[in-house]
Amino acid sequence: MNSRATPITILVADDDLRGLKFLEGLLTSEGYRLQCATDGAQAIALAEAEPPDVILLDVMMPGMDGFEVCRRIRALPKLNQIPIVLLTALDDRESRLEGLDAGADDFLTKPFDSAELLIRLRTISRLNRFRALSEERERFEQVVAFSPDGIVLLDGGGRILLANREFARLGGIQDPSEARGQDFFDWLNPDDAGRLRCAIGSSAASGGPAITEVSIAADLEPTAATVEATVQHVPWKGEQAVHLVLRDVSEKKRLELQVMRFQRIELLGELAGSVVHDMNNVLSAVSGNLSLLEMQLHLDEEAKARMETIVHSVQRGHGILRQLLAFTRGSDGTMKPVAVADAIHEVVDLLRPMMKFQVRIVCDVAVNLPSVDADPNQLHQVLMNLCVNARDAMPAGGELSIRARWVSVTASGAPRLAPEARPGDYVVIEVGDTGSGMTPEVRSKIFAPFFTTKPEGKGTGLGLATVLRLVRRHRGFVTVESEPGRGSRFSCYLPVG
Repeated sequence: MNSRATPITILVADDDLRGLKFLEGLLTSEGYRLQCATDGAQAIALAEAEPPDVILLDVMMPGMDGFEVCRRIRALPKLNQIPIVLLTALDDRESRLEGLDAGADDFLTKPFDSAELLIRLRTISRLNRFRALSEERERFEQVVAFSPDGIVLLDGGGRILLANREFARLGGIQDPSEARGQDFFDWLNPDDAGRLRCAIGSSAASGGPAITEVSIAADLEPTAATVEATVQHVPWKGEQAVHLVLRDVSEKKRLELQVMRFQRIELLGELAGSVVHDMNNVLSAVSGNLSLLEMQLHLDEEAKARMETIVHSVQRGHGILRQLLAFTRGSDGTMKPVAVADAIHEVVDLLRPMMKFQVRIVCDVAVNLPSVDADPNQLHQVLMNLCVNARDAMPAGGELSIRARWVSVTASGAPRLAPEARPGDYVVIEVGDTGSGMTPEVRSKIFAPFFTTKPEGKGTGLGLATVLRLVRRHRGFVTVESEPGRGSRFSCYLPVG
């Protein structure tokens, strides 16, 4: 007697009504559910409408014999895996070969033994269940393999029993099977191993999941890949195993940090108004006292030049404060014709006292450069940011070069310079160094806000992002040339007219 909660459905196709009635009584008494057809076309229609678990198919039927019915069923995608047993009075070798070629799984020769039929049906039913379980397992393995989260199963000693593709990506290996048998804790940042052991212990004590954060080490080297690890104990082959779901939260952490930085900048913006007011008062006092000193003291030419530099610096400070206030209020600043050569020489005069003695400044500005329409303070800020970055790229000394020239960009040459480049006349300001240079990977990120290769506390990562923003505000564009060990050169293209 079949004891399944859902009865097995058998489709019987036989034009012999007495034989059909006999099979119906025999099989329903064993708990099977029957579909009955008296010809091949009806059998195919019933099977398509409600696919059975097994088909018992008489060979000798009018119109369409059992061989042809078998072939047509095998040609239908949703029916081609259903077991088919041919019922035939033919016992010759050729008939059996034809039936196998048509796609039959088994034969029963009429008159058949009822006990043999029931045993064969039970065997086929068990095979069907095994096949269904195998298909379900294969689908489950596909779900695990292609999960967007890393999935790892550990034995009691922390060794990897199973891992999926996402874990392989996090761990820096090609094939997940490479991880099998390895100690999972070797893949962690050493500082995080204790945290994960605590989570495993917590899960074991509570019987539920535990969540923690750890860093995965790719190629057994620490990386910035931070994952949220959900830990759960599960049964596995008669033993208790540790199931880990690893969700990569590196990008989320980076965005959270960026949001916090933007919030700090927003707070500074709110304070900018009062800071600008107070600093302007301080600079006004400095400017006034400098004027008095200049009138009271008898200065030689060198001292007068230094005094003039100080006065210009104070004036520049007033301009930067105005720019800060304009920036926080959303203003683009005041645009007017600016002589690039004068702006460069002012920056060079300010830079010399800031430079380490090993850094040599080379200034090469073409004569008769046209003026550009720019905000003087913003242009000054662009130059200062680029020069300070160049200085920092040469800790052991080197050459900082500032060059300016007039170029014409053609329609064919513009796309090769930058995506936003347009044909026309430009003044190009180049700031170069002989420092360590950059790899292509670093070069691709340098204009991203907050990206910096400097140690913490030595840079905000906003300098080059500001340069790009200000140059684009002036309808220009920036190009970069750099190779490791060969220094860097930043070229700012500012349109003429």
